[in-house]
Amino acid sequence: MTNGGASVLGRVSGLVIQADAPVSGLRPLDVPEPPDICVRMRGTIGQPPLHETSSAWYVSPYRDERGIPLLTIRTTGSGYLLCYAEGTRFLVSASGGEVDAWWEEPLTDVDTADYLLGGVLAFIARLRGRVPVHASAVVIQEQAILFAGAAGAGKSSIASAFAVLGYPVLSDDVVVMDDSSGGVVAYPSRARLSLWPDSAARLFSTKSLPTHSPVYAKRRLDLVEHGYPFHERPVPVGTICVLASRGASTHSPTIRTLRPQAALMTLVSHTYGNYLLDASMRAREFDVLGRIAESIHVSELLLGASLDELVSDCRSLADRLALQSAAQAT
Repeated sequence: MTNGGASVLGRVSGLVIQADAPVSGLRPLDVPEPPDICVRMRGTIGQPPLHETSSAWYVSPYRDERGIPLLTIRTTGSGYLLCYAEGTRFLVSASGGEVDAWWEEPLTDVDTADYLLGGVLAFIARLRGRVPVHASAVVIQEQAILFAGAAGAGKSSIASAFAVLGYPVLSDDVVVMDDSSGGVVAYPSRARLSLWPDSAARLFSTKSLPTHSPVYAKRRLDLVEHGYPFHERPVPVGTICVLASRGASTHSPTIRTLRPQAALMTLVSHTYGNYLLDASMRAREFDVLGRIAESIHVSELLLGASLDELVSDCRSLADRLALQSAAQAT
């Protein structure tokens, strides 16, 4: 069931969301603005059937222990129906302007918010011509520094280490970029970080961080609640660091600049949900990423394997990136 009450307005990834119930992690706007997306949190009410007569537009090749695809997307007369194996479903209008959300027990509205403000919002960003990257981002000298990588590469841990050092976090897990106004900008996401228990224990040993929900093991750090800086405005992209597999070397961080062609192909492989692209979306993505690879410094970044050294590694990295930013400005 959903929570009753007045609608909630908040902004995530540059889009204003109006929901008919509280959405976990969506901070209310100080000044109301016209919504880009209207969300109805329907809970268990009126769930669409599991088996549609229309053919599937996308079926994940990966399945859960029951043999159910992790994600199935079907086209409907009014848009796209995203069905996740865990039990959440989202009906997204063709324009991305309306979303209906359902979930099954033991999932809760908190779990549904993670899907909504993550993968579903990334899909909507694509419908609007923006590019979501599987990355976390912090702000150094008024520029966004992105850390892109596969699942488990350490994106959230790196953003957490920078937060410990006092640098503002811009986004975790998904960073939406846009270059429609000339320069490349990155948009802030939610003011929170998601960490596996080992990273949470090493980086925030003095804090008791709650789990996301009874069915999700990651720990949740609310940046504002715990006094860490969060950057709430879009910011120009300065550097994109693509995370290499962690090595055992203590001589880290190691940075290797990628040439534009290699940078383009690397960025393409790290866009969020790139398996969901149709022909027009893919053409748009290549066009935007091609311009980004030509205009933004893209590097491969190797950090040590030890979480104990991560904060000191990020301190050294911040100094190097600040010098690089100053050199680019001159």
